Amino acid sequence: MKAEQYLNAVKTFADKVLDHGRDVYGPKRTPLFVDGINVDTLQPPIWKKNGEKWILSNLATQQTLIRVLDGLSSATGDPKYRNAAIAATKYAFENLCDPSGLLYWGGHWCYDALGDKTVGENKVHEFKHHYPYYEFMWRIDPEATKRLIEAAWAAHVLNWENLDFNRHGTYGVDPTGVWDHTYKDGKVPFIGKGLTFMMSGTDLIYAAAMLSYFSGDPKPLVWAERLAQRYMDARHPMTKLGAENFSDPESRRVEKQFPEFGGRFTEATVVDLYGARYTYCAACLLRLGETLGPKGRKFMQWGLEDLTARAKYGYDEETNSFWAMLIDGTKLTPADRKHDGYVEARWLEKRPAGSQYFFPYALAYKLSRDKLMWDMVRKIGKGLGLGDLGKEPGKDSAVNTSTNADDPLLIFGLLELYEATKSQVYLDLAQKIADNALESRVTNGFFVQSRNHVNAKFDDPLPLALLHLRAALLELPDKPPAYWLSNGYLHCPYDGVGRTYDRIVIYSRLRGEPEP
Repeated sequence: MKAEQYLNAVKTFADKVLDHGRDVYGPKRTPLFVDGINVDTLQPPIWKKNGEKWILSNLATQQTLIRVLDGLSSATGDPKYRNAAIAATKYAFENLCDPSGLLYWGGHWCYDALGDKTVGENKVHEFKHHYPYYEFMWRIDPEATKRLIEAAWAAHVLNWENLDFNRHGTYGVDPTGVWDHTYKDGKVPFIGKGLTFMMSGTDLIYAAAMLSYFSGDPKPLVWAERLAQRYMDARHPMTKLGAENFSDPESRRVEKQFPEFGGRFTEATVVDLYGARYTYCAACLLRLGETLGPKGRKFMQWGLEDLTARAKYGYDEETNSFWAMLIDGTKLTPADRKHDGYVEARWLEKRPAGSQYFFPYALAYKLSRDKLMWDMVRKIGKGLGLGDLGKEPGKDSAVNTSTNADDPLLIFGLLELYEATKSQVYLDLAQKIADNALESRVTNGFFVQSRNHVNAKFDDPLPLALLHLRAALLELPDKPPAYWLSNGYLHCPYDGVGRTYDRIVIYSRLRGEPEP
């Protein structure tokens, strides 16, 4: 039976992670996981900086893995998977926090399992669409989870009166009374001291909203709504398009790079510069709305409004892509970059409407039953080789049953459509993609980008997608842990390469290619 085939694939993966993915390196042995493994040598990849060699153990980039282990124990009845995740999380709470309770993890700082020390770049806390599994943390240690979330807000917010914040947080900040500051709102956008990236903002929004959900304290939710409102208030009044920042930094680096636009081109007026607002961020707001129920109505509405605006402005069905734009609707191209500076020419190219767009629009359709959301799912699905999902949901579909797609985000999206419609065609198509993935994305029991890739990142969403697909096939009343479209990473200098991402220098490496 397909359901058991999917479960066995996840179980094989998890068993191998438990056997080969623990911290057995350096003088100190811990219950932590390393971030990934070479599928041929069964040794973890090495990060090289200033002549040092690190084995990365970044709990922030393992949160989908933690969800998989938790869900697998529920599916199999074997507690060893969940217990391993509990042990790693407990160890981090007890040994990898600063005095405020903020973990040493995230985009620039983490634990080195080889040297038994924290490492990275500049010792700053950064979150961008990491979306940790706070439910799990709360079950393990509510007080430590509360301290972590409050410390994150204290570390990142620079001005509580207008919620100017920075994507980089400072360790060692006192979080006492974090929800008792005075808020004055005020006009947006403004010139601020921080960089108010929405992919960082939604991580703070998500954290505070979930803390309120667990604890019953209304104060964190109030602040989560205030921060989300900042992005919405900075939208263009006519198009309702928003940028990924609600402020412009004091340097005005983008405005100065594009003087031809007379001040219209800033970090607070350019759409989709980083590809996050209408993908990761929209999905986060929608999922928050779904999770929180009536208390999450604002988040859901804002997510729907964002996806509506982007559907109306900038989507090119012929190429299944989105134009780079200003929030007033002005289309941009690389030719508009006439001066060197922060914004790279490639950021102004049309952005392919890949699975990271398909999933939020599918989730939006399920939650709203809105026709525009359906039309976007249908168009993007066609562009991704899924065939015709139907002029109307569940009707007159002509899906591509021969698709070679193997993307887990498509599985998640199709499962949202199946939940909304109960149309078997979407469940069957999800199975086809899962079967493709098991054929093309598994090596030695680990999940990889393709069989040509040599390093497996344990935080791959495919095993979680397989658990959800199994639950749908068996019509189980209890779902596995929710998928939050997270995309954790480490961003740091690498010897001989420069400043780069682990997903590039490690997890994009093909078999036969030499290590950098």
